Amino acid sequence: MRCSSAKDFSTPNWANIIPVLWFLLSFFCSRGFAADAADQLEFSTQECKLKEPIYGSSFDFNGLRSDLAHVIESPSNGNDKFDFNICGNLTKPCNGESNVAACLIKDGKEYILGRQHELHYKHGKMYFKYNGGAKCENGTKENPNYRLHVILSCDYTVDAQPIHITPYSNDACSFYITYETPLACLSIPDAQQSNSCSVRDTKSNGIFDLMPLSDNNYRTSNRQNAVFLINVCKPVLYGENSMCPPGSSICLYDPKESDIKKRFTNFGNSQSRPVVENGQLLLRHESPTPCAHNSSVNYTSVIYFSCEKDIRNAHPEFSGLGADSCTYLFNFVTPLACNDLKPCTAFTSTNEFLDLSALSTKPAHTLNKDGRNYTVAVCSNAGDPCQENGGACYKQNSTTISLGNSNSQLRFNQSGSLYLLYENGAECPTPTGNKRWSTKIEFVCANNATKDNASAGNTGTEAPKIIEDSNCQLLIQYQTPLACREPIRCQATIYVDHTSNGLGSSGDELIDLTPLISASDNYEARVELPASMEHLVPKTTKFFLNVCRPLVPKYQLGCAGGSAACMAKVAANGAPEEERSMGFPLVSLSRRNRTSAELLYVKGDPCPTDNKTELSTRILFNCNMRAGRGQPVLRSIEDCAYDFEWETNVFCPPHECTINAETCDLVHDELGQHFNFKSAPFTKDGKIEVVYNATKMSVNICGEHRKAMTDYSQALVNIFFRHESPNCGKEGTMNVQIRLICSNQTETSSTISSDQQCNLLYVQRTPSICQFLSLGEPQHDPTNGGSGSSGTSTSTSTTTSTTTVKPAGKPTKAATSTTPSTPTTGADPAATPIGPSASVGRILAAILSVTFVVTCLGMFAFSPARRQRVRRFFRRSNSAVRYSRVQSNEEANLLLEPNGEFTESDDDMLL
Repeated sequence: MRCSSAKDFSTPNWANIIPVLWFLLSFFCSRGFAADAADQLEFSTQECKLKEPIYGSSFDFNGLRSDLAHVIESPSNGNDKFDFNICGNLTKPCNGESNVAACLIKDGKEYILGRQHELHYKHGKMYFKYNGGAKCENGTKENPNYRLHVILSCDYTVDAQPIHITPYSNDACSFYITYETPLACLSIPDAQQSNSCSVRDTKSNGIFDLMPLSDNNYRTSNRQNAVFLINVCKPVLYGENSMCPPGSSICLYDPKESDIKKRFTNFGNSQSRPVVENGQLLLRHESPTPCAHNSSVNYTSVIYFSCEKDIRNAHPEFSGLGADSCTYLFNFVTPLACNDLKPCTAFTSTNEFLDLSALSTKPAHTLNKDGRNYTVAVCSNAGDPCQENGGACYKQNSTTISLGNSNSQLRFNQSGSLYLLYENGAECPTPTGNKRWSTKIEFVCANNATKDNASAGNTGTEAPKIIEDSNCQLLIQYQTPLACREPIRCQATIYVDHTSNGLGSSGDELIDLTPLISASDNYEARVELPASMEHLVPKTTKFFLNVCRPLVPKYQLGCAGGSAACMAKVAANGAPEEERSMGFPLVSLSRRNRTSAELLYVKGDPCPTDNKTELSTRILFNCNMRAGRGQPVLRSIEDCAYDFEWETNVFCPPHECTINAETCDLVHDELGQHFNFKSAPFTKDGKIEVVYNATKMSVNICGEHRKAMTDYSQALVNIFFRHESPNCGKEGTMNVQIRLICSNQTETSSTISSDQQCNLLYVQRTPSICQFLSLGEPQHDPTNGGSGSSGTSTSTSTTTSTTTVKPAGKPTKAATSTTPSTPTTGADPAATPIGPSASVGRILAAILSVTFVVTCLGMFAFSPARRQRVRRFFRRSNSAVRYSRVQSNEEANLLLEPNGEFTESDDDMLL
């Protein structure tokens, strides 16, 4: 190749350059107008209602006004109390002043947080900003006064505790409260209104109840730079960059679409009637949106649910297109799809196991109300005087009236509370015709703090009570410790902006530490204190912690029941003694940024060095893809507060890996890890075998067009591709999702759902993938774990095989290798010689360049929003985490800066 001379560069081809300049001009202008569309999504008002700009729907928050005040306390800050009102002022003065909208009571003193508020709308997020607060001692030049923000979060249910405070430092001047309310949601069309989302499996007579999955939105990539937003049983919860069309449960969010009215596309209306077809539990969502491939039909989305009992952070994955290219298929692996549970037990959406079976062994309860004697049993037959299968009845004179047949199928209502429903009782006349009696038993937590110490014999607080007897239904509330759930929330949402201009795949993402919750063992922390603090911890002291729950009771570990952290002096024989509680789980998980979160345990035993101060524990979790599950490390002790750091990959964002079609290597470029499918112990030269319609079918993992994504929260790698499968579906192709799960067992299961398009979900548990995921030791599978399908039929084929941890013939780590990361060095850019003399072409170029610059500056000069975007472009951010797009997925690169701390200047990250 000939090198260009100086003469070549001094006489450029301006016929080629001029169109390029005009292209750049049009590009930047179009970006400016596209950003103007985004500006429609940010505004504020002094009123208590607003009209959102996409669908013209109105939100009216006057219903949140209180006659007295909304009150919330912060246990982690000495029970600081916040009194505030919405759409009005407090009825009592604050610090001697009236006409105050928000007040902080701290250490016996009152501080005004705001005298009035304004309602803000920002890309779907709505919040009240309280202005006119008192001067804050620790305020900054930009924000010298106290400030309060009340974030309005969509929740279609009315929870008992809808208000939550974001944890803050003791010297904070800005505070953030989240108020969950249906008033922040788009209205549900009448035809889609429902308070249940369950179906009975006629083969097993079990009930599948999917309503708990409606608590959160789910995000899954379409693997083409757009994202599906999904809710189960309810419409997508309206929020920041979650502005799906009214009534839609599945919508596609295209961040590149400049027209805000086209950015969110309805791919399926909400559906609360799941069905079991050919043994497969599914939800079918019909959309009113015409299909882009065939305008004569509308989009349809189908979610297939599969059972896995020990999964944490369950969420759907996009499997692929149907044969008509208008049907979108999703797989959702969740314990709620399991139908072989122990009677009178249930899994929550976060895989917490609730066991009320001890109540079924108790004698039936006799209750009296308004002269009637009721007999009620839990998860069992009530016996005399009820009928043979009766769960509840009442006797009046000599007649026994059945109030429903017994069953042991626990369900969840729309607020997440547990209940039993006995149906098909005696006939009950009503003005509109005859109905049948039923009995609903709602279970109420008796004492959350003593969950682990509760037992069937501890009946001091257990008492069923009749609440009402009307409309042909007997309603009973039953208080029991067995209905108590983990005391705090171990999940937190955070808004993540993956691009500098906010037009990328941004939105709320979930930080979920539930995979670290241990119901069988506690974690022992390492001690790595600075030399100046080593004397504070004798070498015989050990520290035990759990995550978001009390410690698991262990012999000789005598910290107060309900403690989540404990330090103990250990005797020579290893037995703990002289234990001290280091705090209780009273404060839910809080996020710092997408890759950092914090957990506080408070109100521990008196501090050894200061009896007036209680011990407390702070755990800072940091995402590290190399750390595996990780281990807590004690880093510092200050003022009786013990600070731990915990590096773990369980909440790291997904990472897109590559598959080499020639070598069949799965490659993790960040970690330098390789996994070879041809030498994997569960394949035959890179192929797996499944059974469909009694016929064995070989599926080749190796090949082109494979997508591979890590999912650290579930300790697995997902692989997606389409496979040629004659006699399967209309076109003889199959959508394939392979879940490679790090496990101490080797177990295989597969489910093929066949409609218009075959859909294979293949689950492979294996120790061989653990090293690839930086999990040095295979995770222990719970005794109630395992996976299974929700049923079997001719269209659903399920095969399961189990072998030992180390299959004969192949070592478990043979398939995995590590390649040291080698920095790539690109060629030095060639210097461009510049000729000594000007030319007509250069003069023309200069004129065009000046025209280009002046035009663009003119565009941005008259728009404050555009000027702000220019400033952001040239000003580097100092936040503790940055994100960038990697390959084609919406992954967040972990670019944590050293010592990234959440400070007062980072407050706007929460908005």
